[in-house]
Amino acid sequence: MFRTVKLSLLAAAAALAFGAPSASAVETLNTVTALPTQHTLSQSYIKHFVEPLNKAGKGVIQIKLLGGPEVTPADRAPQAMQRGVIDVLFTPAAYVAGVVPEAQAMMLQTVGIDALHENGAFKTYDDVFSKRLNAHLLAWSETGEGSGYYLYTTKKPPMKDGVIDLSGMSMRTTGAYRPLEEALNATTVQIPSGDVPTGLQRGVIDGFGWPTVGLKSIGLADSVKYRVEPAFYHLADVVLISNRTWNGLSDKAKKILTDTAREYEKTSVQEIIDRNKDDIAAGDKAGVKPITMTGEAGDKYLSIANDAMWNRVTDKIGKDELKSLRGMLDKTK
Repeated sequence: MFRTVKLSLLAAAAALAFGAPSASAVETLNTVTALPTQHTLSQSYIKHFVEPLNKAGKGVIQIKLLGGPEVTPADRAPQAMQRGVIDVLFTPAAYVAGVVPEAQAMMLQTVGIDALHENGAFKTYDDVFSKRLNAHLLAWSETGEGSGYYLYTTKKPPMKDGVIDLSGMSMRTTGAYRPLEEALNATTVQIPSGDVPTGLQRGVIDGFGWPTVGLKSIGLADSVKYRVEPAFYHLADVVLISNRTWNGLSDKAKKILTDTAREYEKTSVQEIIDRNKDDIAAGDKAGVKPITMTGEAGDKYLSIANDAMWNRVTDKIGKDELKSLRGMLDKTK
C-alpha cells in the first residue's frame, strides 16, 4: 500500500515537473483572418468576437490573433486549419467554396440569422463543414437588405437590354463574384485581395467585386471610378474552429466560445450597416460615380446574379441537396 501511494505521488510530481496540463490551465487558441486584418470585416471580427472572447474567457480560454493572409494565404487557410496549424479561422464563406461548395449558397440566404438557427440551416452547415473541412461552425455573420456586394470598375461598362455588359473587361474575382461576372460576359482573374490595388494600377484588371464594406479600410476608394448598383447577395462570413481543437476543449470553454459567437452574429450586423455608410461616403468623396439599375432593370440584374449563383451551386452539389438548402435559406421558396 505504501509503495502504491509513493509511486502515485512520484508520478504526480513528474507530471508537474514536465509541464503536464492541469485542469485549471487556461486554454489558448490562435486565429487568423482570411481577409487583411485592416479590412472592415476583419476589424468587426476582432472587435466583436476576439476581444469579447478574451474578456469573457479570462482564466478559462483566450484567443490570440496571429494576423491575416500574410500569415496564411487565404486559399491555404482552410487546409492549415485542417492540419492544426491554426485553431480558428475567420473567412468569407466564398473563400472556402472550392472545398465546401455549399458555402456559396450562404450568400443567398434571405431569412436572417435567427431563422437560420431555428430552421436547421445552421446545424446543416455545421454538419457540412465538419464533413468537408473537419471543422465546427462557430458563427455565421450575415447581413440584411442593403448590405452585400458591389461591382466596381475603372471604366464605364455599356448597357445591354437594360443591364450592364462586362464584355472585354477583366474583373478580379472570387467565388462570391464569379457567377455574376461570367454571366455579364467578363473575363475573370483570381488574385489575392491585397493585390487588387496593384492589379488596377497595372491594368491587369478593370474592376472587381467587393463587399459593401471594406473599400475605405483597404484603400481602394481612389482606385475606381464607378460603383454598380444595386448591391447583390448577402454578406456571409464564417468563424470556424477545427474539430480537433473543439473536441479537446472543456465544456466551460465551449460554452464561452458559443455564447460569444451568438452575440457576435448580432453585433456584427449593425457594425456592417454603419461601415457601409462610411464606404459610400468615402467613395463619393473620391469621385466614385454610381451606375444604378432601377425598376425592371434592377430586378433583372439581381435575378441574373441569383440565378447564376444557384446554378453554380446546383452543378456542385446536385438538385436534391440544393432543394433542401434552398428551402431553409430562401424565404421566397
